[in-house]
Amino acid sequence: MAQPQKARLPFALRALAVFGVTLALLFALLLGAYALPGGPVRAHLVPSAATIVDEGLYPAFFGFKLFQMDNYTDTLMLMEAATADETGPLAAMMTNTAYNVDNFETLGEDLAAYLAARQSGGPDAAAHTGLEPFSYARYWHGYLIWLRPLLCLMPYTGVRVVQYIALAALLAAVLALLRRRCGGRAAVWFAVSQALVTVFFVPHQIQYFTCFAIAYAGCVWVLARPRRSDVLCLGLVALGAATAFCDLLVTPVLTLGLPLACWLLQPQQRLRAGGRQCALCVGGCLCWGVGYGLCWASKWVLAGLITGQDVLGDALRQVGVRTTADTWHGMALTWGNIFTFVYTTLQSRGLFWPLAVLAVAALALFACSVRSRAALAKAAPLALAAALPLAWYAALRTHSIQHGWFTWRALGLTLFAGPAFLYFACDARLALRRLAPKRKTK
Repeated sequence: MAQPQKARLPFALRALAVFGVTLALLFALLLGAYALPGGPVRAHLVPSAATIVDEGLYPAFFGFKLFQMDNYTDTLMLMEAATADETGPLAAMMTNTAYNVDNFETLGEDLAAYLAARQSGGPDAAAHTGLEPFSYARYWHGYLIWLRPLLCLMPYTGVRVVQYIALAALLAAVLALLRRRCGGRAAVWFAVSQALVTVFFVPHQIQYFTCFAIAYAGCVWVLARPRRSDVLCLGLVALGAATAFCDLLVTPVLTLGLPLACWLLQPQQRLRAGGRQCALCVGGCLCWGVGYGLCWASKWVLAGLITGQDVLGDALRQVGVRTTADTWHGMALTWGNIFTFVYTTLQSRGLFWPLAVLAVAALALFACSVRSRAALAKAAPLALAAALPLAWYAALRTHSIQHGWFTWRALGLTLFAGPAFLYFACDARLALRRLAPKRKTK
């Protein structure tokens, strides 16, 4: 006789359990990182500070804005690694203290001054250097899970090398699994999309590396073996929580969209694609969002309770700054001003009308090349995945525009899922047949 199947727990309870286990594991790992001795970390940070001062806070490869690095944020990360033993591990983990002066352009020198002060005195020595402490408690700063152990062994330049090796290994694993599970074409789409968003610069910065590493790890998990839709959604809960724990709001949508697109491209999912799978994609996004939001909110609550600071109030103010209209170079970031700015900029360079004509032609070509309504419906889930960065940019328009020189890399998802959508929905040969003049029959 067949054994009766065990009743599964309701999905909400399983999702809550996944979130709890993920947060508890990350919490324990971060607490362990804070408990490491600070002496070896600061010893390796001395040459690291010199590297930052030599490179500058915003070096750009080839002088191109979209290839600009962010040593400023990385220096804050290094500063937090240096200050982690000023108090007990739990208090330091909740407070996330860093130091600077009013002129942010001297942050590299500020790190060097802090390290010199700590070398000659105890945790209170920094108070005599003119540096002002501030709390960065609204983030978990989970990147310290690997940053502090690595800094015990090597300087910042060595951390970069390790990140290059780790990301290259993850990318190779994703490409190999994509080729095996989804075919060589999918692997090419992925490789090209990541090259177009300059993934080869990403490991140069700790803050850029985080989301790409989590996203690629999520893709490996999705592709390692077939995953049911409920298991996928549970995985997205964990990915959302891990992203909020480790990231500083760089390209978080990648950790949702890239694993989701890899799942959609697998043959068993292509057979089921359609309207119901669009609903599943929306559900997966909600699961990721719940994990992401709850993880962030848990830090606000815990840090407020442990430190007595108004972390929740500060976090909510920052949410408002990043999601509502603000100013950029003196311009209020309303939708009307944004569209006017884009139009004026393109028109001043003589590009608006050529691009408008090109866009209309592309839409016409798309309409002519659609295989059928059924094919369009089956490819629709991939279109939803491709549109996720655009939705993210719209929701966080202020942050996305102000930091466009790194947020643009979220388009790596669009460049991966977009060609996949076009491949399954369209046929260029069909467009040629439809556009070719019909021969007259005798």
